[in-house]
Amino acid sequence: MRLFLKFIFASTIGLMWYRISGDDSAMAIALTLFIFVLSVLVMRPIEFQSPEKREEYIQKMREKKERRQMIEAKQKEELARMKKINKIKEDQRLAEYKKKFDSRDW
Repeated sequence: MRLFLKFIFASTIGLMWYRISGDDSAMAIALTLFIFVLSVLVMRPIEFQSPEKREEYIQKMREKKERRQMIEAKQKEELARMKKINKIKEDQRLAEYKKKFDSRDW
């Protein structure tokens, strides 16, 4: 209902401008004025945010950031551990090949 009343008000202002001007270019100006007034009426003003809600939001963002950092740290640890395991396996494999190569009769 409020949107309809805002639409009527904006169209009334545009129509009054069109009637007052009277010349051919008045239609474009009246439409522009209508769209401008309607957009101003439809826009919502910035609402006041209570400090408690703001602090809750900031705390949630901090928790998300900390959680993300912990996950990244765990991933880095896992990657380092896997690299270490792969290095040990590679060294063992290399030692086995070296042992086989050294034990061959030439």
